[in-house]
Amino acid sequence: MSNVIPLKSTGGFTRMENKLIEALMVVDLPGRELKVALYVARATIGFHVPEARIQAVEISKATNIHPDVASKAVSHLLKRRILYRVGGARGDIGISDPSEWIFYDDKKECPKQTISSDSDHLNRVVSIARQTKSDDSLLYTKKEPLVTVPTEQITAPQGAELPPAEISQVVSFNGEDFKVDTALINKWVEAYAPVDVEAEIVRAAAWASGSKPKKDWRRFLVNWLGREFKRNPNGASESGVPVDKIIDLYHKVCPNLPAVTVPSDRVLRSMIAERWNESASHQSGQGFWLPFFQKANNRSQVFFRGANVTPRLEALVSRAVFREVSEAAQ
Repeated sequence: MSNVIPLKSTGGFTRMENKLIEALMVVDLPGRELKVALYVARATIGFHVPEARIQAVEISKATNIHPDVASKAVSHLLKRRILYRVGGARGDIGISDPSEWIFYDDKKECPKQTISSDSDHLNRVVSIARQTKSDDSLLYTKKEPLVTVPTEQITAPQGAELPPAEISQVVSFNGEDFKVDTALINKWVEAYAPVDVEAEIVRAAAWASGSKPKKDWRRFLVNWLGREFKRNPNGASESGVPVDKIIDLYHKVCPNLPAVTVPSDRVLRSMIAERWNESASHQSGQGFWLPFFQKANNRSQVFFRGANVTPRLEALVSRAVFREVSEAAQ
């Protein structure tokens, strides 16, 4: 009996280049990272798209590994340049060309015995916190240069005490506005989704400017965001807000900008609803949003969460970018 199955009799297949399959056979990867790389290939190449927004929970369900372990595996694959992101920490993920891969991890010595093989994770998954805390992820992105962010700024536990010198570098308050490290904002964006973290930081600053000084502004912001998340776990209300029409208008007016691949994204929908409810002028339908998107379509980059990125819709409806573009459109 032949083990070659004709493609016509299958339920579909993922067409992959030979050099990608051959590179996956050559690259020295632990088992869990190979599974994650294959899932990303399935979610992108399998659907004929270069990148896709993929969450750790999705990878966990498909590969049967813990979401924290999946997240750590993605970080390591980004560091090895096997995967890349488009945009920031929440950007879409794709498979890099094998010519860009770092095939061997110089930080790890080759195991001397099979029992200590890096692909044996049976005993390592027990302590998820240790694996996540030690992550030193580097975001390899096609849009921006490779940036190294100090680990302590990314992985410090919420509300944990930091030495005074490090606190001043991560969060500072001048009496009117907070200055928060970009890596910390990205961490909070994922932790408190779909809360509009940047908008809440501005509100917290307005409240703090009239209160007694705090010893730890970082803890104050964490508590503020936690309370807001409990009050609105689903984000800003979409009642009366034509979110889907705004997304469709964005696609129509800005065909050259990145398309919204997940219209149901709670973070994006919440940010649109937040901007809609900020002012009566924002509720005039195409009278406001049409010139807004026309102006945005002429931008090649916008400054979003500490970096210049392509003006995708999520960036355009963030508080700072939205204000800049809307004022320029008037």
